[in-house]
Amino acid sequence: MDIATMGQRIKLLRSQLKLNQTTFAESIGITQSTLSSYENGNAVPSTDVLLTIATKYCISLDWLFGLSAEKNNISTMGDVARILFQLDEIKELRFELEINDHLPNDIEDNENHWYTAIKFYGNDKEHTENADMCEFLSSFEENRNGFESYFTSKEMYDIWKREKADAYSQISLHKKVYPKLDSMTRTKLRNEYLEKQFKNNKK
Repeated sequence: MDIATMGQRIKLLRSQLKLNQTTFAESIGITQSTLSSYENGNAVPSTDVLLTIATKYCISLDWLFGLSAEKNNISTMGDVARILFQLDEIKELRFELEINDHLPNDIEDNENHWYTAIKFYGNDKEHTENADMCEFLSSFEENRNGFESYFTSKEMYDIWKREKADAYSQISLHKKVYPKLDSMTRTKLRNEYLEKQFKNNKK
């Protein structure tokens, strides 16, 4: 076990999450001083701490140990759900959900399908990385189709994925900050939201 590499990986994860030592330590149930000793290679995290990091942040244990370059671990639908929850908390991104589950006579045919879709609007000025996400997904579709139709080899497809991931690693993202609202303020804001929705629906 390479203690130095493990500490570096924990520090790298924390940095990429834009969390200071105190906040990250609290999220995994340890003190800031303990986390500092991990990151500096002066102590070895317990199995429970490593499992907490891996589970909470969908991180591969092999990556934490320095045995793999693949950081994210997706082995259950719960991992997928946690990734979507994290994506929803990114300040620079916003996606809409389209749910189509009302089929004529509840029968699916060639023209009517039960589906869900995640949509990013590229010209959303409030969420500055939506345009990059649209460009990435367009490139992703093109390259995935090339691989699945046998025009692109697995090796070339993997190279494209690594290069894309490395390129987008240069773009920093930040977590949304949600204000603490008392019951009265939340009720006021909810009523304002409903009034706005009602006016929009009347147009």
